[in-house]
Amino acid sequence: MLTSNNNTSANIHKPSVDNNGVMLGIVLAILAGFLFVSSDTVVKLARQDLPVAIVVWGRFTAHFLLMLFLFPGRKINKLFKVNNFKLVIFRGILLLLCTCLFFTAIGYIGLAEANSIMFISPFFVVALSIPLLKEKVGIRRWSAVIIGFIGIVIILRPGFQEIHWAYFLIIGVAFFFALFTILTRTLSFTETAISMWFYTALVGMVGSSTIVWYYWQTPTLSQSLMLLFIGAIGGGSHYIVIKAYQRASASMLAPFQYFQIIWATIYGLLVFDVAPDGWTCLGTAIIIASGLYVWSREQQLGKTRRSTSWRGGAPR
Repeated sequence: MLTSNNNTSANIHKPSVDNNGVMLGIVLAILAGFLFVSSDTVVKLARQDLPVAIVVWGRFTAHFLLMLFLFPGRKINKLFKVNNFKLVIFRGILLLLCTCLFFTAIGYIGLAEANSIMFISPFFVVALSIPLLKEKVGIRRWSAVIIGFIGIVIILRPGFQEIHWAYFLIIGVAFFFALFTILTRTLSFTETAISMWFYTALVGMVGSSTIVWYYWQTPTLSQSLMLLFIGAIGGGSHYIVIKAYQRASASMLAPFQYFQIIWATIYGLLVFDVAPDGWTCLGTAIIIASGLYVWSREQQLGKTRRSTSWRGGAPR
């Protein structure tokens, strides 16, 4: 689900300082979040009848077909050229792993809960940035991280209710997506956003194709259309994110990622007749507040980096 994620020579064009451009970037970011959750909703519906392996395969295969459509003929050849091939492939494997875990989890738990828990990913980024990026993290950001995890405890309420194993998959997704985000930060200085977007489709399609045959069942026409929708919308949303970052800075767009929780709640009510309870809303509010504090603190410290992926939310 995600999800996600986050200079023309390295990543994306320098964001425009024009107010109209910034506003368009914000609109595109909110639209991308809406489309991501729309894709999640269809994934949850598809998971009622199809094995997760087929849904994941359909998502990345449709994404790859979208790339072939957008870059026909020889135009796609330039997307194969990257400077750090092994890291780009590893980044694609991380997204494939996140997608498998997330698609499995939302077959069992609500969209709102899954998206809320996924927003602890920035807290993992803070923790992992110490050994991986050699950053210094002060007591204020550590405090926000701890409070954010308290929000997770409130949502899960161990000892007061049975915790479904799918929640732990979402926590795992948040961790691996944090690695994905950090790797995106690193590669953003040497690779183009379009090339990384292409390789996520390629690696995901090849990787999922190696196991899908074991679970294969021929999708019906309606199921095939759902798989096409999941891949086209999931992959296309990443392109919209790239366009958003071309018009506004990552620091400007980061807070608008939390709209995904609103969309997930609305879809949960309208499609699945499921609403988050009061404790889940409280835990979600704590996670959002902590995440916004981490974001604002990083702005004060000047630690915002170029990135083509969401710092929170679910991977798609």
